[in-house]
Amino acid sequence: IVLGAVSERLGMTREQAYAVASCFGIGMAQGCTCGAASGAIMAIGLRYGNTVPGDLVTKSQVFTKRDEFVRRFTEMNGNIACPDLLGRRVDTFDELMMLGGTDLFRNCPGYCVNAIRILEDML
Repeated sequence: IVLGAVSERLGMTREQAYAVASCFGIGMAQGCTCGAASGAIMAIGLRYGNTVPGDLVTKSQVFTKRDEFVRRFTEMNGNIACPDLLGRRVDTFDELMMLGGTDLFRNCPGYCVNAIRILEDML
């Protein structure tokens, strides 16, 4: 959702953004970074990332942008790790389907909105 929201500004279609980010939801179902934050970090990489191996100046700059996003997202939401935001891990697609009808994901739209708001300021 997050990468799709800014996709056209980054020169890609919404469908391409959804496809490239499709494995990152619910912390990649591995207890990792929130999918909304992952989408935003992908957008930051597309906008500011280094494209030449060994370009440490640009790499440093994009890491600074990433760190700024992580700080701001954490300040707004209390954490960046999916299990900490949800209050539990969701490790499989079957679990996602089983829990989809519950209120477990009730805050996820807000995390997406917050990530997009931060991105709008950073891109």
